[in-house]
Amino acid sequence: MPQIRKKTSKRGTTHQRQKLKHKVSQGRKKAKKEARKEQAAGKTHKKSKKDPGIPNNFPYKDEILAEVAESRRQAAEEKQRRKNEKRAALTGLDVKDVEDSQQNIMDVDVDENQNDGQGFDGIMSIRPAPPVLPKKKSAEPSKSEPVISVTEGPHSLREVLQKADVLLHVVDARDPAAGLSEALFKEATSKNIILLVNKIDSVPRESLVSWLSHLRSTYTTLPFRVAEAFLPSKPNPPPASKKIPVNLDDAHGSDALWQEFCKLKKSGEELVVALTGVTNSGKSAVINSLARADLLPIYNNNSAISAKGPHTTTSASELVLEFPDKKGDKVRLIDTPGLEYVRAEGLEEQEMEIVRARDILLRSRGRIDRLKDPLFAVAHIVSRANTQDLMLGYSLPAFSKGDPTSFLAGMARASGLIKKRGVLDHAGAARIVLRDWSIGKFARYTMPPGSSTTTSSSANDEGILATLKSRKELRKAEDVILVQMQPGEAEKREVLLDDVWVADEEVSEDEADDEDVGDEEATGDEDGDEDEADQGSGSESSEEEEEIPELLPPPKRKRTVSFAVGGKRQRRSGKNGFS
Repeated sequence: MPQIRKKTSKRGTTHQRQKLKHKVSQGRKKAKKEARKEQAAGKTHKKSKKDPGIPNNFPYKDEILAEVAESRRQAAEEKQRRKNEKRAALTGLDVKDVEDSQQNIMDVDVDENQNDGQGFDGIMSIRPAPPVLPKKKSAEPSKSEPVISVTEGPHSLREVLQKADVLLHVVDARDPAAGLSEALFKEATSKNIILLVNKIDSVPRESLVSWLSHLRSTYTTLPFRVAEAFLPSKPNPPPASKKIPVNLDDAHGSDALWQEFCKLKKSGEELVVALTGVTNSGKSAVINSLARADLLPIYNNNSAISAKGPHTTTSASELVLEFPDKKGDKVRLIDTPGLEYVRAEGLEEQEMEIVRARDILLRSRGRIDRLKDPLFAVAHIVSRANTQDLMLGYSLPAFSKGDPTSFLAGMARASGLIKKRGVLDHAGAARIVLRDWSIGKFARYTMPPGSSTTTSSSANDEGILATLKSRKELRKAEDVILVQMQPGEAEKREVLLDDVWVADEEVSEDEADDEDVGDEEATGDEDGDEDEADQGSGSESSEEEEEIPELLPPPKRKRTVSFAVGGKRQRRSGKNGFS
């Protein structure tokens, strides 16, 4: 075998050198081309010049360096102070205690570095555990505070009305007239009726003043905003490690409500107050704000605690509270589910669709943006909303008043929802609007019929109205779209008084799953599901006739080995023999 001489030269070939030159030239051409494109587009990348520092021959160099060091030290102290304040807010301690604990840790580090000239013994370098900070005070009531127990309430609305002395009807400040029920007030004529206008922080100050003066001509009306701890959370809440403790006792209007209860209470007797209203009006949050404790589960569309969706009240609950100023005097509060109405009969298909859209938008329960057909709900919104507010809020071109097709076409173009061949996705645009409606980004407000702009407010409401934003301030907000809508009408349908409420524990798992699916698709409304129910029954019968065969696992494939014998390929299968 011939001997191969070892290669002694590291010199490359001419082909390799020319190849490298070609790559370098191509890379430079590409970089110059990209630079020309960026320059034409107006993008410039300025190279940041390195700070040359202070020259050595400068006469005041030492003083300037001392000032720079002092400013850095102050900045570090300010940063540490902010950290201590944040840590104190999370742990419930004073800032001084946190600073003392940090000082103790620093002292430990100083002692650790002092070795006294001795050799390393394997123990001196072990840092002792830092001092344990006292635990944050728990939100559970102490032994001195009375424990508030929640018990099961009556089983129907009629039993609640028979037991109650006062009817506290909660309405949404965005459209108070739509939450009123003439049949309910007619049934409770012998009771003291109080209207509580909730969610006042979501409407302009001018709208609230007009509605209060309009409603007070008929009933006792009070404004209310629940405590900060029970307000709806934002779609992207901060992580648990960065959460700041919220207040439980900063509800607006609670003092005026307690004063009204004191006026209606009889001496020596317990006052029974029943809270009624449509779904998602905030009844449970009002009770939690009065009790200053998280006693009842509340509705939160942005909460991810329950994987099955948001929670709504399904059965009545009772709890007893003491008056803040009068010890020994008690009031019994009854929380009830949302009002349910008798299904309207004899209506045309278009009228039935309007009623169904109004109920879905008023309750706003679950993910209404997952409707199978979201167009009819958006059509109802466009028919009631101010056209100019929609154009300004969503940056849309002009469209005719009350035309949902033109509105959705503009929304689809603005959102980039264009299918193949230039077809606009109206359903996708409608789901964007419904999503904004459910999370509160679509901030709407109404004005009472025949209201004037010069409506004066009561002296008792000045403190609450001072905390609200005006219409002009809400329009400047970046996270909301303020739209004025036509006011709704008071509900004239009969209320279901004798239907028995079922507690959550009594509902089976299958029924709960069906209910959750209905919440997500929002197709279980009482006024528009007759046709869907008929179609569903037909589909079930067809599925029973056709039995779906059971899927079997695929058969096991035998491993084969191929080899060549005498120029021909043969296959061997299994352990013995040939195939």
